[in-house]
Amino acid sequence: MCTLLAQLEGTRLQRTPPMQTNRDLNPLLLIIDHQETSVRSLESVLRPKGHVILKASTGHQALDLTTKVSPDAILVAQSLPDFDGVDLIRRLTREATVRATTPILLTAGTTLGKAERLEALGAGAWDILDQPLDATELILKLDTFVRAKQEIDRVRDQGLTDPATGFYNVRGVLKRAKELNADSARAGRPLACVALGWPSQDEADTLGGDEGQFTERVSAALQAVTRTSDTLGFLSDGEFVVVAPGTNSDGAVRLADRILEELASEARGSEALADLTASVRAGFYSVSSPGETSPEDMLLRATMALRRAQQDDGSFRVRAYDA
Repeated sequence: MCTLLAQLEGTRLQRTPPMQTNRDLNPLLLIIDHQETSVRSLESVLRPKGHVILKASTGHQALDLTTKVSPDAILVAQSLPDFDGVDLIRRLTREATVRATTPILLTAGTTLGKAERLEALGAGAWDILDQPLDATELILKLDTFVRAKQEIDRVRDQGLTDPATGFYNVRGVLKRAKELNADSARAGRPLACVALGWPSQDEADTLGGDEGQFTERVSAALQAVTRTSDTLGFLSDGEFVVVAPGTNSDGAVRLADRILEELASEARGSEALADLTASVRAGFYSVSSPGETSPEDMLLRATMALRRAQQDDGSFRVRAYDA
């Protein structure tokens, strides 16, 4: 509690760094294709627009390259000597340097049917480029995708996100909470903050769990049940928060229950994780009239509710803030 309070007090004294744009940076593009004519055709379109090109003629070369560099976008041929393009996309999305924000486009050698297109999109492709390629369309799509990716990188570089989870840190959560608070006040919608926590590392060891692995499980559960409009945060003292616009007290309880149910589902088959999951608690604070409570107070009250849930000896897994 003291750690979080100190961080919250610190944020009141800090100014948000000035906005900086990455649009003047030359995007690094990885083209994965063994057809030399196709590669040359892409290069002739992309190099004049300032793209820096890396090339790989096989899937294994591409996987090796992505252990060393973090491209701004990747173009994958539908068919490669050692990989099916869709299978390679699945592999690439698991690489540490290929974040979820990295655009991956499949360049189709033939016209794909609906089932094939859905499979590619399900594997992680952002878009599918049919032959013959339209140079103007390709440039416009890449410009949009890369700009979005670099903007997210800029936010990460400013120190608003946690590098391990990719979620916002305390500063990032407060910045987004202020924006959501203002939007909710204008729209007359409620706003809720849900905090989740589990035992300390010593307690986790006693239960036979791995806190690092469990952090990954909680991250996955949050991504599975929350909406794109929700803001996800990971605090330095090992707690997660969700700032959920349009969510009242009943909705906050349902959200917390869904997260806990998803965690329980993921822990099936592992006794250690099941024990650790059973020890997770949640606290929340919801306001029907945003603007009357500061984002700092909202976050603090949600974590205070979490503390009370952790002290209940299992009576309540989800607690509301009670002044």
